Amino acid sequence: MMPRLSIESLHLVSQSGDDLVQCVSFDVPAGSRTALVGESGSGKSLSLLAVAGLLPPGVGQRGGHIRLDGQLVSELSAADRRSRCGIDIGMIFQEPMTALNPVLRIGAQLIEARARRTGADTSTQWCEASLQEMGLPDARSLLRAWPHQLSGGMRQRVLVAMALAAGPGLVLADEPTTALDPVTRRIVLDRLSLAATQGAGVLLVTHDVSCVATWADYVIVMRSGHICESGPARLVFDHPSHPYTRGLLACVPTIWGTGRLVELEAMVDQAAMEEKSAIGAVPWWPGRPGYQLADLGEGHRIAVSAEP
Repeated sequence: MMPRLSIESLHLVSQSGDDLVQCVSFDVPAGSRTALVGESGSGKSLSLLAVAGLLPPGVGQRGGHIRLDGQLVSELSAADRRSRCGIDIGMIFQEPMTALNPVLRIGAQLIEARARRTGADTSTQWCEASLQEMGLPDARSLLRAWPHQLSGGMRQRVLVAMALAAGPGLVLADEPTTALDPVTRRIVLDRLSLAATQGAGVLLVTHDVSCVATWADYVIVMRSGHICESGPARLVFDHPSHPYTRGLLACVPTIWGTGRLVELEAMVDQAAMEEKSAIGAVPWWPGRPGYQLADLGEGHRIAVSAEP
């Protein structure tokens, strides 16, 4: 089956010519949940914004291809690309207060998002049901509320409902669980899972490895604008092969942990980087010459230095 999203060798640069994202390639199949994880500044959100055509000023695409349901995005006119947003692509932004229109009531914004799908039900009953699916209480009253009258967690759930309102085939979620309590975070992730079971491809950007360990079908680990490791979640989490992936997992706090957490740099110091990977090559790290993704089997790939 053709993937909902296919990215090939994406290369993003700043206005000054600095490389921000390089050699990024992955697919988001229909009906799947893919998590893009890594530290802040690793290029996760920029890769997501490139798909939606929302790169910030001063950032441009120098190379690579982005395909939506097999169609090259570069072949679409600006008007066609905008028309697909909200219909074929649902976007969940990280900051709900700036993403919601402060001068429109919640109901009006939800209906506006829903109406992008021609013939879709935009009744009050549908709006209430949509908010109830997100675990929001007293949905009827919320439809008349202004964004500033809602808490941050409530606004974030409204954003998720809006992104899914038109039944998009691809859902892009940029840190939708940041600063949410565990209950609200689970509601958001469960609603994204439901969208996947209904055929959407879901791409979630997060730096919280723990929240996707049991949620994602596929995981892509990024560092310094490159992919360090990728593959089925069970392989990446159960058998992490890149020192950076192992470092991220070691830094995740647990309720039964004692003592200080492991520092990331201590897990990926020079000594560790000199060790051979499972295929006998030295793992790639920023500053090490050369870069390529090597296949470990079953779709599990690790970045290694082409020039050890």
